[in-house]
Amino acid sequence: MTAIGQLPHRAEILSISLSNPCVITTTEAHGFSTFSFVRLTNMNGLMPVPQHGADQLNNNRYRIVVLGDNTFKIQNPITYQDIDSTNFTPYTEGGSANLVEDTFYFYGEINNG
Repeated sequence: MTAIGQLPHRAEILSISLSNPCVITTTEAHGFSTFSFVRLTNMNGLMPVPQHGADQLNNNRYRIVVLGDNTFKIQNPITYQDIDSTNFTPYTEGGSANLVEDTFYFYGEINNG
């Protein structure tokens, strides 16, 4: 049997600014579009001590505005106000920005054999 499912569209995070607005830089071109939504994951490390910083952003959904091939700012997904990260825990390393898909394309096949 071959596994099937949605191919993930994610970008690994290189840095997160402590600013207003909060700007995220990815390690490579992210390919996201302005006004898309992303969920930031793996932002905190193993408990009890966070290892990656920026814990306030972890596992939350944000609307984005693309600033460049490797950068975007994040906004509240309801009010579209820029996220102010000036008082957040400093980012250290790791984490992903995962595109929240609104259209699903499934790849693979099912072997009913």
